[in-house]
Amino acid sequence: MKQWFLLFAFCCMVVFAACKGQPDEKKALQLKITEAENAFTKKNNTTFDPVSAKNAVDAYEAYTAKLPDAPETPAYLFKAGELYRSLKQFDKAFAVYERILSEYSAYEKAPHSLFLIGFTYENDVKDLDKAKEAYERFLKTYPDHELADDVQFSLSNLGKSPDEIIKAFSEKNAGNTPPNADNNAKTNNTTPKDKGN
Repeated sequence: MKQWFLLFAFCCMVVFAACKGQPDEKKALQLKITEAENAFTKKNNTTFDPVSAKNAVDAYEAYTAKLPDAPETPAYLFKAGELYRSLKQFDKAFAVYERILSEYSAYEKAPHSLFLIGFTYENDVKDLDKAKEAYERFLKTYPDHELADDVQFSLSNLGKSPDEIIKAFSEKNAGNTPPNADNNAKTNNTTPKDKGN
C-alpha cells in the first residue's frame, strides 16, 4: 500500500513540475527573444549586424521548436524567415516559409510567405522557373488576396529588366486614348445649327 502511495505522489510531482515548468520555459524563451531583438535593433540603426541577426534567428528558432502550438510561433517564424533572407541564407528562409504554409496556413501572413518565396527566387536566387512556380502557386491558392495583382504583375514581367518593364508600360499607355475622346471632340465641334439638322 505504501508503494502505491509513493508512486502516486511521485506521479503528481512530475505532472505538477511539468505544468509549472512550461510557463517558466516560455518566459525564458520570450526573454531571449526580447534581448536578441533589442540588441539587433540597437545595432541595426546604422548598419546590418549579422551577428545580432543570427542571435535573433536562434532565439526565434528555439522558441518555435519548444512551443510549436503557441500563438506567437508563426509570427516568430515569419521574422526568422525575413532575417534569413537578410543573411542571404535563402534555403533556410524557404524552409521557414514552407513551414508556415504547411503548419500555420491560417496565419495572416501565410500568403506573404508564399509571395516571398517567389520574390526571393526571382530577385535573390535568380531562379526564374522556381519563381514562376511560386507565383503560380500563389495565384491558385490565394486568387483574391490583396497581393494577387502584384503577383500577377511579377509573373507577367518575370525576367524583364526594370527598363524593359518601363518601356513596355510607356508603349502601352502611348497607344491608349482616353475613353470617349472621339465623342467629346465631335460634341465640342458641333454648332447649334448642326444639332438642329
